[in-house]
Amino acid sequence: MPESRTYGRRRRQLPATASKTEQAGFEVGKREAISGRVVATGAGGPTQMAGWDAMDKTASASGSDMYLKVTEEATVIKILGDGPFDVYNSHWIEEIEDGSKSVRCWGTPDCPLCVVGDKAKRFSACFDVISLEDPDTPVMKIWEAGIKIARQLKDIATDGKRGPLNRGDLYFTIKKEQKKKSVEYTLERVKERDLYEEYDVEPLTDEALETFLAEAHQWGDVVKEKLDEDAMQEVVDLVMEG
Repeated sequence: MPESRTYGRRRRQLPATASKTEQAGFEVGKREAISGRVVATGAGGPTQMAGWDAMDKTASASGSDMYLKVTEEATVIKILGDGPFDVYNSHWIEEIEDGSKSVRCWGTPDCPLCVVGDKAKRFSACFDVISLEDPDTPVMKIWEAGIKIARQLKDIATDGKRGPLNRGDLYFTIKKEQKKKSVEYTLERVKERDLYEEYDVEPLTDEALETFLAEAHQWGDVVKEKLDEDAMQEVVDLVMEG
């Protein structure tokens, strides 16, 4: 089902010309990206890139607890798939006062927000991961990685010696660090044999991994569902009135 929202109103100045939703080589609606393929999103709709496994379904997910929260302390994670199950760009609409300000880009040249000159500012590659932040209580999370980390993961996944991402003996740590006006994320590979010595974390059992694998994509194959034509037009009208 498409998202349904009621929007508040704020004003801003738009750029004079439209711009592409392109983020450092990843472009929604084109085959270039983390070796994903292009799939249609529905009759009359635009296209979007669904990641390495090219998921064909559309579903929505909600609630902040499903997301991995990256902190200044390194969190041990286990990636369940060998690629993102959803990849997209999103617009940030300050004029929205009621509901999420983040709107999934349809992909140029079809995205109405791109057409009126609002540039998609955020790239997300979404992975199913097991968080071992609390080693005694591993939990399934969605990890939304940015462009820099996504490229690092692609390099590992396509390297015959280091990949695939879901290799049985492979874990990762992720942490962030505030540097002046930006946030820097650090990703490190960890071999299963080093988990306990370096992080005081016991590797997951085969039984636990099988249980988590059975729950993969429990929030749906699309993390942020695209708005339908009516809802998107409402956002465009809101932006243009500024």
